[in-house]
Amino acid sequence: MKEPVSFLHPAGSPRNYLQVADALRKVIAETGVRGGGRLPSEREFALQLNISRPSVREALIVLELGGEIEIRVGSGIYLRQSSTEAAPAGEPDGSLASLGYSPYEVNQIRRFLEGGVAAHAAQFITSAQLKKLDAHLASMYRGLEHHPGSEDRQLVMADRKFHLALASVTHNRLLVHTIEELFDQRYSPLPGSLRRLFENRMVWEECVKEHQDIYDAVASHDPLQAEAAMRRHLTRAHARLMAVIDE
Repeated sequence: MKEPVSFLHPAGSPRNYLQVADALRKVIAETGVRGGGRLPSEREFALQLNISRPSVREALIVLELGGEIEIRVGSGIYLRQSSTEAAPAGEPDGSLASLGYSPYEVNQIRRFLEGGVAAHAAQFITSAQLKKLDAHLASMYRGLEHHPGSEDRQLVMADRKFHLALASVTHNRLLVHTIEELFDQRYSPLPGSLRRLFENRMVWEECVKEHQDIYDAVASHDPLQAEAAMRRHLTRAHARLMAVIDE
C-alpha cells in the first residue's frame, strides 16, 4: 500500500512561481540594465510575459530572496550590483528550493476550507467555544492597541488561535491540522517577504475588523453570513499581501 502524500508537500514539478522567475531572469538579461540600474516596472514585466501582475510579483520576490534584484516600494525594482548569473531554468539553487507555496495557492485552498468551517461553526458552536473565540478576538484588539507598525507576535498568535478555534468546532483533527499548516505558510520565505513590504498598522486594523465580522456572524448563528465574512476576509487579506510594488 502506498504511503499517503500530503497535498501541502507534493514532490512533483517545479513550482509555477519559480518558472516565472526563470522567465523574468531572461527578460532582465535582455534589458541590458547594469548592476544598480532601475529595471522595468512590474506592469511592464506582466505585459511582456503576458501573465498576471500577482504572478510577476511572486517571481520578483523569488529574485529578491536570491539576491538578484532589490525591491524599493514606491521607487521601483533595481538590479543588484553583485547580481550573480541566473540558475538554469527549472533548477533553482538550494536556497530557493524551500520558499513555500505560492500565496495565491495557499489563499485559494484556505477560502475553500475555511468558508465551510465558518458556516459549520455558525450552526454548531457551543457557548463555551464562542467564549474562547471572543477571547481570541479580544486579544487581537489588545495587540492592535499596542501595535508598533510591523508584524506583532500577539496579533499573529491571536489571529492563528481565532482560525483554529473555528476549525475545532468540527471536532475533525485532520481538518484542524490542515488549517494550522496552511496558516503557518505565512512564515515561509515568499509570503514572509511580501508581508515585510506591505504589512503595517492599517493592514492590521482592516484584518481585525474582518475578524469581528466573522465573529458577529458566527455568534448570530448565521451560516451564510459567516461563510461570506470568512471568504471576504481571506480574499481581502490576499489582496493586501499582493499590493502593487510599482507602476
